[in-house]
Amino acid sequence: MASPSSVETQPRYFASPEPDMPKVEKDGLRGAVKFQDHQNFSRLAHILGLNSKAAVKVWMESDSFKPAYDELVRDWIESQWNKAVDGMRRKRGPTLKQVVKAISNAPEGRYTSPIGKTNKDNFAEIDHYALCLVRLRAANESSFHGIFLGKTCSDEDKDQRLWQAMLRGAANAWRSHKKTMKFDSR
Repeated sequence: MASPSSVETQPRYFASPEPDMPKVEKDGLRGAVKFQDHQNFSRLAHILGLNSKAAVKVWMESDSFKPAYDELVRDWIESQWNKAVDGMRRKRGPTLKQVVKAISNAPEGRYTSPIGKTNKDNFAEIDHYALCLVRLRAANESSFHGIFLGKTCSDEDKDQRLWQAMLRGAANAWRSHKKTMKFDSR
């Protein structure tokens, strides 16, 4: 006969169910974002939840990326390139941490407008980057080609992924700018 301490005679305890938490995908869309993911199209595609290098390029040309990023290049980045002298390294932009801090500390409506026009009169460098990030996040949460449409992840995860895409965009734009400069100098 089994002793009273055997497994069969012990009451069964079940873990109480956890409350329904909002669904947040582990590590965001696909995997954790690493510092230099923008340097490799395959890795960038992976963290953006896209299937290939070609899909990243199509997305970067879509309304989910191109208008907001082109505005950043036109309003800020090109002016910095034009100040650079031949052979001079281009100045680094702000970090994601600095941009996110600027967004969180900004007064209501600084980077958003109900009519779609933002007053950029007193914008500093960081404001241009913050505006771009805010617009990219909004476009990718709501547009048909948006990488966050129908997906649940934190704003921090979204910002990290979009920042990598912005870095990739900067590298592509810089290469294009250098080629243009070579052709203009001939």
